Amino acid sequence: MEIILEKTTKPFLKKHAGSQALAKERIGAILEREQATGLTKVKLALRQPVAGRPCFELHCNLAKLGSVRVAFTLDGQVARIWFISTSLQKATFTSEVSRVLREVSK
Repeated sequence: MEIILEKTTKPFLKKHAGSQALAKERIGAILEREQATGLTKVKLALRQPVAGRPCFELHCNLAKLGSVRVAFTLDGQVARIWFISTSLQKATFTSEVSRVLREVSK
């Protein structure tokens, strides 16, 4: 599975400088496993589509970076990561995602 980190992930990656490869690798492995099992732990992050695709969210453990929630879209074997946050509460994460992706979804 190909993982594409969009520009909207920059604040998280800037805060955890040097960990982009680790985050991309771990998120890719988790998404591949979820896709193989039928996306059982995946929920809708937003009701409106992002770039014409439904936006999903998933809780991930990134080893030394800790637990995060990831907002992403799937297009076959390509996963676009739109947002990564350390906010684990669903309501907080949803408000952050909607604020950040408001311009992208238009």
